[in-house]
Order: sequence, then structure tokens, then C-alpha cells
Amino acid sequence: MTEPVAHPTSTITQPAVTSCAPWKRYQRPYVRDLAYVLACPNVLTKWLNLVPHQVTQTVMVHPRSFWYSQYEAYSARLEELDTTSAYQKLTRYLLARPSPSRLGFHFEGLLSFWLEDGFAHDLHPYEILASNVQLYQGKQTTGELDLILYNHQHQLTEHWELAIKFFMGSYPFDPVNWVGINANDNLARKMTHMQTKQFRVLWVDTPNHGQVKIDKRYAIIKGRFFLPLHYQDFIYPDWLAPHFPLHEWCDKQDIAGLASLDKSDLRRAHYIEWFTKRDFYDGKQKYEAGVDWETSVPATGLYFENDRPIVIYFKQRK
Repeated sequence: MTEPVAHPTSTITQPAVTSCAPWKRYQRPYVRDLAYVLACPNVLTKWLNLVPHQVTQTVMVHPRSFWYSQYEAYSARLEELDTTSAYQKLTRYLLARPSPSRLGFHFEGLLSFWLEDGFAHDLHPYEILASNVQLYQGKQTTGELDLILYNHQHQLTEHWELAIKFFMGSYPFDPVNWVGINANDNLARKMTHMQTKQFRVLWVDTPNHGQVKIDKRYAIIKGRFFLPLHYQDFIYPDWLAPHFPLHEWCDKQDIAGLASLDKSDLRRAHYIEWFTKRDFYDGKQKYEAGVDWETSVPATGLYFENDRPIVIYFKQRK
């Protein structure tokens, strides 16, 4: 299996072959999503300490090679899930989890399925000791830890904190400049929250293994990032993984940019397609070629122009 080729320049294109986007080789939608969350690298090449005035624990990120090796080790199982009745196990698992229609919970469900299923099939060394561990201050819940794992290969207890993010970037492309549909949500804020809240925990009570001490902490941040439409001068900062999926977003106030889109092949994505495109939605919700963007501006959200994902977004002016 060929590993994806790096694209370190500013040219952003949708991959044309499955070797650059291996999740495209699968037919069943949840298998595509599962392949995506495995093969997609972490957005970070390194953890950025955005709160240097506080004493916090060391936070690590898995390199791109880690995630691609996990995808390769699990690829035969993905093929089985994609072509046999084993798919029912995946669908039942995901739909039985709380709030399966929320993207963050879907991401957590996909990774949890891989962790449990892959460990049962001896495809990786990670055993789940606890998940969604509640944090308290007195009697008040203040948050939770996503995953507490035991790494049997290195005999270490690891805390994995998860985030799936679909952020629009703007110059100068620092972590604070990557924001979500909710403009209050940005990469810097998410990382600061992780470091000052979840990653401060030293000991965890588990249901079946008693109290365990955390040896290592990992931030698992995946998703997709979107550059301004037709942006030509983007240079990857040293913290941003050069293989992380990058696409484009268009400001709803940019009438010329909107006019450059092919409205006859533009359709709005369903919420779940922030992960991977569902081809069976094609042919629906498309705009008429003669629509005037000045009088019929599309709603904020993710769209597909043929197979090209693009976010239409209202950027508030400062």
C-alpha cells in the first residue's frame, strides 16, 4: 500500500486517487469514516504550549507515521467490514452510543470501536481502561477525560484527549486564526482548554483496574482545515502537519468568489459529510445555474462542488 505523498506547497487540490485519500476506496459510509479517522494525521506536528505562565504536564502528539501504520495494520479488517455482514457490528456500535448524530461523539465512537475491535483482533496494543471519566470539583462536574488506555507494548498508561475540528483559516494562520462555524471556537482555545483542564489530571479511577497513574498524555486532533478561496501564498507553519486535509472556504460577502463556483454542480452537504462524502446524496439540493448570488446567498455550511468540499461561511469583520 502506497503512503500518501506530501504536498508542502500552497496548491490545494482534492486528491484524485485513493492512495492520497485511502478512505475513498471503501463503499460503506461508516467504514469510510472509520478509515478516515485512522488515516488522517493529527493536525499538529508538535504540541504548542499556549499557557507558558502555568506549570502543566507534558503533552504529546502522535506523528503521521503512527496513524498511517495503524491504518495499514487495520486495513484488512476495514475490508471485511466493508464487504461482509461484519458491518452490522460497526453500525450497531455507533448507533448505540450517546448522541450519534453529533460529530464529536461520532468521532469518539469511531476511535473507540477501532480501539476495542483492533485490540480484540490483536491489531494494536491499546486496551481501554476507562472512557468519559467525569471530573469533579466538590459535587460539581467540571469536565471529563475521553480515553484512558494501557499500552501493552510499552507498559504505560496513556490519556488520549480527542477533538474533531473543521476550521476556517485566515492570515496569519496562527492557531487562534483557525475558527469554526461558531467563531468563538478556535484551535488556540481548544488546545488551551485541553492543557489547563483535562491534561492536568495525574490519577484516574477506573471501573475494573482501580486507581491508575497517567504516564503519557496525547492530544488527538483531527478533521479538516479550509483556506480562503483562491489563496495563493499559504506556507505551512511548522506546527501544522503537511499532510493534514486542506480545502477551501468562501466568504459569503465575497460575491466574486461565490460567482466562481459552479452552481450547477454545487450541493449542500449533510452534517455527517464533514467526515466523508456520501455519493448517494448527489443529484439533490443543487442550485440552478441562473441563480443570482447577490439575491440568493447560500446558507453557511459545507458544500460539494462535484467532489470538491468547500465551506461557505460568514466571516465577521474586526
